[in-house]
Amino acid sequence: MALATQPLYNALIRRSIDLQRLCQLAAQQVVEPGLRVVLLENAAALELFVLDLQMELSARGGRPATTGRWRGPLQRRLASWWARGMPLKDTQWIRLLSRREAVLVRHFEEAMALAPIDTAQCLRRLASRLQAIHLDMGMLAGVPH
Repeated sequence: MALATQPLYNALIRRSIDLQRLCQLAAQQVVEPGLRVVLLENAAALELFVLDLQMELSARGGRPATTGRWRGPLQRRLASWWARGMPLKDTQWIRLLSRREAVLVRHFEEAMALAPIDTAQCLRRLASRLQAIHLDMGMLAGVPH
């Protein structure tokens, strides 16, 4: 079963690692200290989320990914460059992170729909944590959920 679900888990792990690192980068670049704290908390929550995914895959006999996608560093560099040129840098970071989180949530939901029943049940247990992170960012961005 691990061989069948390993690509699914690893895709989610890689995307989550990319988002976690983007949150860390945003926390370094935002001006508002309170926002910095929220972003660091989200990065820490994503790190725990990744660890849970990795441990679940390991428990199933799979080999979990430990790095993000190959394009993650490029995307972070572009995001950093893009945000620097904006007059409302903090707002731009919030919007970008909210969009990236929405994409991760969508991929997570698609994975649950395609996964075998036992894997989907495990992913459903983790989904609430991801949703909580996304709702926090959505509230900052002013996006209704």
